[in-house]
Amino acid sequence: MKFRRIRHRLLAALAAVLLLGFIAMAYFYNQAAEISIHNEYRRTLHRLTDSVIMSVETIMSESHAEIMPEFTKRLKTLPGVIDFRIARIDGTEAFLDNRTINAVNDRLGETAFKPRARESHPAPVFLPGDAEIARLFEGQESVYRIEASPAQGNLMQLFDTIPGGKKCERCHGADQKIRGVVKITSSMAALERDMMSARLQSLLILIVSLTLTMAATGYMLGRLVAEPIEAVTQAMSNISSGDFESAVISRGKGEISEMAESFNAMRTYLRDTHLGMQLEKGKLSTLIQGTQEAVVVTDAAEKVVLVNAAACELLGKSEEQIRAEGIVNLLDCPDLLRGMLDATDARSDPTLIEYRDRWLFGAASSIRDATGNFIGSAALFRDVTQEQSLLRELQRLATTDALTDVYNRRHLDATLKTELDRAKQSGLPLSVIMLDVDHFKRFNDTYGHDQGDRVLKMTGHVMKAALREYDVPCRYGGEEFSIVLPATGAAGALAVAERLRCDVESMRVDDLQVTISLGIACYPDIAAAAPEALILAADGALYRSKDGGRNRSTIATPAATEAT
Repeated sequence: MKFRRIRHRLLAALAAVLLLGFIAMAYFYNQAAEISIHNEYRRTLHRLTDSVIMSVETIMSESHAEIMPEFTKRLKTLPGVIDFRIARIDGTEAFLDNRTINAVNDRLGETAFKPRARESHPAPVFLPGDAEIARLFEGQESVYRIEASPAQGNLMQLFDTIPGGKKCERCHGADQKIRGVVKITSSMAALERDMMSARLQSLLILIVSLTLTMAATGYMLGRLVAEPIEAVTQAMSNISSGDFESAVISRGKGEISEMAESFNAMRTYLRDTHLGMQLEKGKLSTLIQGTQEAVVVTDAAEKVVLVNAAACELLGKSEEQIRAEGIVNLLDCPDLLRGMLDATDARSDPTLIEYRDRWLFGAASSIRDATGNFIGSAALFRDVTQEQSLLRELQRLATTDALTDVYNRRHLDATLKTELDRAKQSGLPLSVIMLDVDHFKRFNDTYGHDQGDRVLKMTGHVMKAALREYDVPCRYGGEEFSIVLPATGAAGALAVAERLRCDVESMRVDDLQVTISLGIACYPDIAAAAPEALILAADGALYRSKDGGRNRSTIATPAATEAT
């Protein structure tokens, strides 16, 4: 449905806002009511279990265990109670067999309690491995569970412990602090009825409140806001069609009346200045002068006719110099500007240009009329140096390990794939070095992780200093690093590895000596179909360096790689 009149749109917006507000209020009110009802229901069950536990303690302390079956049977007849059971701590139901009676008689050395003539062994009240019951034994106050029953609806089960005490020590000893568990199963029908009642009450309040609020507010909005605005809208429509004589009647006082008066004043002003505004188009140059982008415009003779202040500041030239040099020399690169101006597509994409330690983004194009005649040209550039610096920093952060300041694993994967493809096409060798800090765990365990971080950081620093500009040092993970050596065979890679190994051995990190073990894999010596094969071969050689005593370099061979 489309609402064309403002009164209808206001009412629709108001209805939506009020509806959302009232729904939110009703929702939170209902949630609070349901939580309160639910908590009260739980407290009622908990008070019932407390009463039952006290009764059980009293019965058992008076040595009347024989009445417990009848006691539990009567508890099942309480209103709302579906089932009631007392279980031992292993989950078996108590007071139905002679297991506890026999244990107590054996402990006392006499037949203090007469065994039952008939025993029963129903299903366990809970399983021994029940995690929630285990937490109950560890001190959790109670365990609540909700179970769906096709015949009885939702049921709530409450488990609570029967604590031991001095009264129990004579018969059961003092080694068990918890003698058993009480389980009460109760119907949630009353709870659900209360919750449904709370929901219906919230819904009724919502409907009544929304209806009354909408009726009162809608009337006031229509009378005080919509009607005056509609009158102004109609008058504006008349003005847009050329009728400057339409006025709005001002009624009462306030912002709406002031709006009507302001509109009438505007109408008079528009009427008096309509023709004069046609002569003010030149003032658009003020807008051009105020923009932050460099704007230079020429006429059909390619004479510069407009230069804004931003162009002088951005290009570092005076207006006179720009006018004298012409638009093709704006960036001291005539071929670039001429190429832009001669482009057949006037809507070509803007270009990123480096100019005097700045980055400029913009375009230049020739302007033609409907018949294709050249009528001038324009150039528009803005300074994006800061954005480019930020972009380069983001690119650096995305490919650099923050701790060691060498490249990260993502950059290694991309670079190694590119270099391996290049090596296959060009026939040049490609080497990969995998290196690992010896006994790195000792630095962390003995001196702390900060010390370990400093070791990794210094190792990365030595790597960058020892390598060529086009070599690619990376942190592979943890204390393990990798180096990609383009156009480098096995002998050259070994020389690099040994130089790096010696440099690391010579450095000291807080007076601690650090050594590294290195593994080297070279393509095509290793027939690597994928970058992972070179990494795997170099990693195998690295572990042979560690097995050989550490602080050494090992070159991977095809035989050793196949064995690995």
